[in-house]
Amino acid sequence: MKKLIAVFLTLIMVLSMTACTAQTAAPAESTEAAESTEAAVVTEEPAATVDLTTPVTLNLLSHTYAALTYYTGELVEDAPENVTVVPEMTNYTDWQEKMRLNLAQGSDAYDITYITPQDLAEFASNGWLVPLDDYIQKYWDEYNFGDIPQYLWDGYTYEGHIYGIPSHQWGMDLFYRTDLLEEAGVEVPTTLDELVAAAAALNKDGRSGIVLTLKASDMLMVTYQAFLTACGGWFWDENYEPQFSSEASLTAIDYMMQLYAYTPTDSSTYTNNEATVAMCQDLAAMAMMQTTRSTNMSNPDESIVVGKVGFASAPSLTAGGPAAAIWNTAGYSISAFSKNDPEICFLTIANATDEESSMGGADVSMPARASALTDELLASRTDYAAAWEAIQSGATLRPTIPEFNEIMEISMTALAKVITGQAEVTAAMQQVDTDVRAVLDEAGYYTK
Repeated sequence: MKKLIAVFLTLIMVLSMTACTAQTAAPAESTEAAESTEAAVVTEEPAATVDLTTPVTLNLLSHTYAALTYYTGELVEDAPENVTVVPEMTNYTDWQEKMRLNLAQGSDAYDITYITPQDLAEFASNGWLVPLDDYIQKYWDEYNFGDIPQYLWDGYTYEGHIYGIPSHQWGMDLFYRTDLLEEAGVEVPTTLDELVAAAAALNKDGRSGIVLTLKASDMLMVTYQAFLTACGGWFWDENYEPQFSSEASLTAIDYMMQLYAYTPTDSSTYTNNEATVAMCQDLAAMAMMQTTRSTNMSNPDESIVVGKVGFASAPSLTAGGPAAAIWNTAGYSISAFSKNDPEICFLTIANATDEESSMGGADVSMPARASALTDELLASRTDYAAAWEAIQSGATLRPTIPEFNEIMEISMTALAKVITGQAEVTAAMQQVDTDVRAVLDEAGYYTK
């Protein structure tokens, strides 16, 4: 085991995905990368023997970016004998809406779905996903599942059962134009004040100083959570009392509003796609963006600034403090309504996320397997190294409670109006606190 990974695992958070999960803001200790998941798996081994003699077609619905394109290819090409995978790729919002609608209706249209821990919590709580504990135990040695660190298994666990297999992970980096910073005599920002100053200095010549993902959806939430983390805040306190109008939250929003002045004029509609284009097409000098998009910067088919984009750990409020960053992971789950054998679905996912696939995918995403996330890889990929540094310094996973998508819609709709000058910040965020508390109250968070 590489020394770096052992250190990494002692610093990463351990997320317990229950309906009353506490805030996910700090790493937790783990001494072995290959730590067993025995506590999370059911001990009874499935008795059924999988039939791979009959042709089977499995339908996949997935979000799309470089890493997911790669792993979709692995699902198709490495499928078990007589298994054909038919993928459907779309953007995250459309994936979420379509998958949620199909699962809520009990539709068998899709057998396998892309998943992140946040959506997994909602889907699993509704009984929409197949628990994978038995299969993981059955195939533990064959697929060397111990190579997947425990903190990642925890991310795919809901109320004691595992519902997904991780394929890759990522963090938020500061993307910056090395040539433009050098020309302007600007150092790579390490604090939020320095970030604002750099954005102002670089905002010229028809080029925005910075680009942020600000669309009133999960994209704005990613940005808000990053700044909130840097400012020492969280969405609620230990008693689940909402904190959107707290001092930390208002400080985070103030920095976002300062930076908004130096973003593209239509940045309130930006997702990762638009932000990626802005950096690749020389329309912005910096970006706060996830490492899922870092490989786009060096693709000559997409980028006219190849070789001119550097990566650094996201800035902090003060030197040495938590980075303005998030971390996340994506993988695959099985629909509870699939008419096909779930074990065949499982083997299809396991083939696509094995050690060989993880090694091959390291070019486009941070691997989920410890054997692939080596010292050598981090030394050669400054984008991964910067994300790893941000994770160490406090990058957070999005809250994994089933109600969070509803909370996100309420809070980000209000925040979008604040940032674009359509609402006063304190009053708007106080109303968010009231509305979010009503959601949590109805879900029983104050009676448990």
